[in-house]
Amino acid sequence: MSNVVRKISDHKDYRQQEAQPTTEKGFALFHRKIMDCGFYKDSQAVHLWFHLVMKATHKPIVASTEFGDVTLDRGQCITGRHKLASETGILPDRIQYLLRKFVSMEMISAESNRKFTVISILKYDEYQAEYLPTDYQQITNANPRGTKAAVMVVPTDSQQITTYNELNTNNSISKDIECATPAAKQAEPKQRISCEEVWQCLKEELPEARGWRVMDEDRRNLIKRFWGKANKIARQFDNGEPLTMEGFRSYLQYISANCRWMLEDRPDNRTGKTWRRMKFDSFLSEKLYRDVREGDKDDR
Repeated sequence: MSNVVRKISDHKDYRQQEAQPTTEKGFALFHRKIMDCGFYKDSQAVHLWFHLVMKATHKPIVASTEFGDVTLDRGQCITGRHKLASETGILPDRIQYLLRKFVSMEMISAESNRKFTVISILKYDEYQAEYLPTDYQQITNANPRGTKAAVMVVPTDSQQITTYNELNTNNSISKDIECATPAAKQAEPKQRISCEEVWQCLKEELPEARGWRVMDEDRRNLIKRFWGKANKIARQFDNGEPLTMEGFRSYLQYISANCRWMLEDRPDNRTGKTWRRMKFDSFLSEKLYRDVREGDKDDR
């Protein structure tokens, strides 16, 4: 995956032949379910996702590049991080991170060779109908100059992210949360969060970190210990509110945006060795959680 994204970042100047949209093809469908996705509060991630969907061709075309003509299927486009940056106003490094994230969430795939990279919107055909929706026809017929309504695209795998809280598995860490809950709030519904959900969140939000390939008892215990201790810290920051999956995801998103030194291999000029990017274990530290919330770990 890293090779794919690295190649994406290398291609700066692709010129895609624009398919001329017909009046009945001048729209894209977006499913409202995207509002439940973890990255929805990240305005740049949503902006880039919308842009990729809009940029993808709705029918097979021949794209003209400086290396010759390339055939693109439905849901595909040729691009690179610098071109996307110029089109969206998002910084190139942020584009690169978000592309990695979309690949890890299986929202897109990318195929590269020495000449170009083709990005494919996965499950494009499941959401982009070949016909004009009836309700859209009614809107445009009633008000030809009115604004066009947009609906939203989210791959099935991304939709499943929002349903994890409904699962109650044997690996639940809810007991730690329950123990940290004041007696006055015991009547509230108890959170049901699994260790696998925390692991999935780490993979989605920090794809550049050194990850895990397996989940074992030691790692489950690490997650449970972290959650119990970080929960008490979160209550002090958040006026008594417990640590939730949304709060944990925000903590990781803050690291991704403001603590880049944790996610990069960097040379140590003093010793000649290389500081390796941090592993998932490091982010499950209540001390790091506290320091990140206080802003003490930001890039200098």
